[in-house]
Formats: sequence, structure tokens, C-alpha cells
Amino acid sequence: MADEYLATAGPSAGTAESRRRVLIRLGGELGTKSTRTRRKFLTVLVANAARALRAAGLHARVRQEWSRIWVDGDDVAGIREVVASLFGVHSATEVVELRLTSLDRLVGDLAALYRAQVRGRTFGVRARRLGRSDVSPQELAVALGAALHPGSAGVDLDAPQVEVAVMVGADRAWAALDRTDGPGGLPLGTGGVALALFSGGFDSPVAAWHVMRRGVEMEMVHFELGGGQVDESLAVASALCRRWAPGVHTRVHVVDLGPVVAALVQRCDRRLRQVLLKRAMYRAASALAEELGLEAMVTGEALAQVSTQTLRSLVVCEQAGRLPVLRPLIGMDKIEIIALARRIGTHQASVTVQETCSIADGKVITWPRIEAVLETEELVGEEVTEAWTRRQLEGRRVVDLAEWEPPLDLGAPAPEVEAVPEGALIVDVREAYEGEPVGDLRLPYSVALERLEDLDADREYVLVCNNGLRSGALAGRLRERGLRTWSLRGGLAALPAPVTRAAAAVPTA
Repeated sequence: MADEYLATAGPSAGTAESRRRVLIRLGGELGTKSTRTRRKFLTVLVANAARALRAAGLHARVRQEWSRIWVDGDDVAGIREVVASLFGVHSATEVVELRLTSLDRLVGDLAALYRAQVRGRTFGVRARRLGRSDVSPQELAVALGAALHPGSAGVDLDAPQVEVAVMVGADRAWAALDRTDGPGGLPLGTGGVALALFSGGFDSPVAAWHVMRRGVEMEMVHFELGGGQVDESLAVASALCRRWAPGVHTRVHVVDLGPVVAALVQRCDRRLRQVLLKRAMYRAASALAEELGLEAMVTGEALAQVSTQTLRSLVVCEQAGRLPVLRPLIGMDKIEIIALARRIGTHQASVTVQETCSIADGKVITWPRIEAVLETEELVGEEVTEAWTRRQLEGRRVVDLAEWEPPLDLGAPAPEVEAVPEGALIVDVREAYEGEPVGDLRLPYSVALERLEDLDADREYVLVCNNGLRSGALAGRLRERGLRTWSLRGGLAALPAPVTRAAAAVPTA
């Protein structure tokens, strides 16, 4: 028996001779489930659709059947766009429902709908039954094809330019028009809840998306490391969840691990800093997940992508946590990850998020020994202990992405110049591992806000990095603190050759 869900209080669809509706086809995997499981998953998917439509402010009625879902409402195009983003949806198609009184009448109505689409183009008619019907799909296909043939480029059943898809029932017929493919997978909320370690770069949102597609809801943790990138990372998380989990109150837990970074830089063998920082993240994420009663952690790690993602490093880092770690990107390369980031809509926001967890200086150990790691952690002190971690978790900030709005200046144009003004000092904001310093001063992006004493408020500064992204973000923040800063458009390539060969006058640690 079909169930109905009212997405919002509003007008319901009419009962005229024809009406436009949205047909949701289910992801193929739902058809493999047992009757009991399939019914449960369908109920969750319908509830997700109703919630997403409410969040979008659309008046709609969602009606569930065994193998499909119908949505009625005034804004059919808007409804189709919203429900096509739901996990568990194979496709969302705008259909016209027609009253079926006779074959001739039906063919005439359908021909009027499709004639403009097939004009000058090849087409193929796909007709099938939807339940019981006295109308033969084959007979309908032949008659409709004959009606549409004049003015078209002919019939092509193998690869038509226009597919004329029609379903016939007992007293109704449905003509498919515009279709939007969905992500497939399983309905969000059918697979438990996990904690995503979320930096906001390209990898972490793609990893979260993969696991969400398997029905797992997300809590997120973002570690603040002193680089001033929290709002940018929240913007990425918001872009992910507003599109793929509309109406869901996904939370981001912002945890300050800046003291850990400072302790590692001051007391730790530089070759092990990265591994120990990753272990601190695992330790904090594991404790948070246990506090929240979650099942697992999700990371964007890909095997051998960076030094902390070699097989040995992953093993050593994972020993600092206590929950299973899901790594959906483990076999992907960066090009594949970035391509998927574009597809799911997080790429543009992730571009503004800069790497702040790189605290190595020089060569790093890519195949660490757990004994050496544990000995070094004892030397570092309390910042890498469980007790210290739990105290930091108590002071965390929790952000509800459904209610979060980006700051007005987030994404604002950076204060840029195309050439270095006379008298301005050039500040290299790259990290130490990115190459020899250039210009007059190196002030690494990851620690810049902690070292403002290196800058004289009476001087003018031009910040430079590899491509102008980090320097632009930092120039804006330093301006908020009263400093006269610019970003060099184009990055290092825009510097005059003599400048790029100069050594930094003020070395940094």
C-alpha cells in the first residue's frame, strides 16, 4: 500500500486531464534487498525527500510505491533538482501524467508533447506497462512512432537523439520529459553515523561523500592548527551537506590543536613531526567519536600520497585511535580525487583552503618505527596525552551546518597588486619545506597570525606564495589587524628574476 508524506503545507496537485509530476527511480541496489529491508530503506528515502523539499521551501507531496516514488507540486523543475541529490536515487524525471481513454487519444496527446523535440532529430519510442493495462506497449510504440515520424530525422532504436519514454497503466499514461541522474547508493540514515576528519581540502569532503553515499550520516571534526582556515573549511563542509544532505543538521566539532603543533615544533625531532601530529588527530577524533557514540572514523587518506600516508605511517598513526578507520580514497590518485570534487560540487570551495598541517622542516621519516614514535611522544609531553586531548575536546566549538552562514568577507576579492610597489617589503608566506626563501622576509602561512610582531605597522608588505591563493587569504586577514598588506597576483612567477634569487633578510625557524 502506498504511503504519502506532505513535504510542506501547501497546495496539492490537481486532477486535471494532465499534470506534471516528478518520478523518482530507486538506486538499483535497493532492489537486491529483502522485502523487510527494502521497505525500511524506502521509508527513510521518502522521509529524506520530504525533509529536503521542506528545507528548499518547496510545496510538495511525496507518495511512495514499492519500486518508485512520486512527487507532486507546483515547481516541478525545483523538485527534480532537489530530489536528484538524494542518496538512494537513481534518477528524477519530470513526467506528464495523462488520462488514458483510448489509444488514438493517447497517441494524439503524446505526439503533441514530443513533436517539437523530435523535429529534425532521430528518435526512438520506449513504451512499457506500469501495472495492469489494456494498451499494448508495442502497439503504442508503433502508433506513436508513426505519428512523430513526419518532420523528424527518422527512427533510431539503438542510439536515438531523443528517447520518447512512455509508461501506460490501467487508466493513466506517463510521458517522461527532463531527467536528472541521481547519485545512487543507499538512503542517508540507513547505515549508522561516523565521524569524518574534515580539513576542507580536496580529499576529506570526497571521502565523506563516498561514505555518505553508503547511507552513513556524518558528524565532522575540524582541527584548528593555527592557520586561520576554520571558516573556509566550514564553507566546504556546508557546500557538501547543503547539496547532498539537504535539511540534515550535520555538526562540525572545531577542536584547537594549535598547542600540539607548537609543542611538536619546539620539542620534537623534525623528521617525526608529521606522524606525531597525525597521531594526535587520531587520538582526538577517536575520543570524540566515543563520546558521541559513533561507529567509525572517516579520513581522506590515499595510500602513499604524502609521507604520513605510507603503509607503515598509516599503521603507526592508527594505533593512536581505538575505532575502525574508513578510507574510501585509499586507492585513488590526486587527479581522480580532484575530478570527483568537481563533480560533487566541493572543488571551488576547497581551492581556498590551504594546507596548515605541514609542520615538517626538511626530510621526514616515511617508514617510522612505533618504538621511536612512542619515545618521542614521551619527550613532547602532555600535549600528546589522552588526558590533555579530552580537556581540549571539552572546550570545542560545535557548528550546525544547517544554520551556519559564512562571514560576509569570506571569499571577498583579495587585496592584490600586479607589481611590487616601491618601498614595499616582499614576504614569502610559503612553508619552509616548499623551497628557499625569497624576498625580504619569510613568514610561513601556518604561523603568520602568531608572529605579527615580525611586521611593522608603518611598513607596506607584498605577500607572495606559489600561486597567490594563500598570500591573498593572509593579506586580507592581516589588513583586518591594521597592517598594510597586498598579495602579488600570480604568485612567485610574477616576481622579477633578481628578487626571486635574493635570500630572505630575516630567516625563520
